[in-house]
Amino acid sequence: MKRNSKEWKEKRAEFIKGKTCTWCGSAERLCVHTPGAFSPAEVRSGIYSLAYVRFREVYRQKYQKFEQVLTGKHRHKSHPAWHKATTVHKAEPDHTDLEDQYIEVLVEDKEEGNFKKLYHEWLEENGIEELIEEETRKAEEEYSSFEHAIVLCNRCHFASLKGMELCPVCKKKYKPSRYGTCFDCLPDEKKNEVMAKQKEKEDFPENSERFSNKSFPEEP
Repeated sequence: MKRNSKEWKEKRAEFIKGKTCTWCGSAERLCVHTPGAFSPAEVRSGIYSLAYVRFREVYRQKYQKFEQVLTGKHRHKSHPAWHKATTVHKAEPDHTDLEDQYIEVLVEDKEEGNFKKLYHEWLEENGIEELIEEETRKAEEEYSSFEHAIVLCNRCHFASLKGMELCPVCKKKYKPSRYGTCFDCLPDEKKNEVMAKQKEKEDFPENSERFSNKSFPEEP
């Protein structure tokens, strides 16, 4: 059922009738929202992603050879973030459990240039394409039936498309889905932890990628 079809519009209107936004309770500018995990596109993409990760491991084990190479960075008890061994610390560091950082360097690839061909052959041999088509078809049927759908206002719907959710504490601000609350609703202890991590990030900017997805703790 296409979203611009008369049948879909009538079904949508009936589904929304008498409801309010599941997140904020608003009764204005409502829409039907199906969580991304249940959308046909996400189902299809998700299976392809899992298959790709699996084949990367198969390819790695079968055709590639790696060596461990030192990066010149280490970490220790008092400074657990990776940092250059030449870094001068403000206070004498605790070298307990000092750990050197290594990276894997590719030194041999027996099928270099044939990855795409081998990948598609592997998909066909393992019936992955048929599985994807079947699961996508099921997802499309569920999507059309509104089986996993909820009602959201346009504001909450837009936030959901950005990977955000309404904070369950204040119910005013939005937060990344992986966090328990927005920053303002964190207990003072957790806020202090965030500030400490941000300070460490400033002290060791070369490790900023370590904090890129962890601006505050998972749970309040």
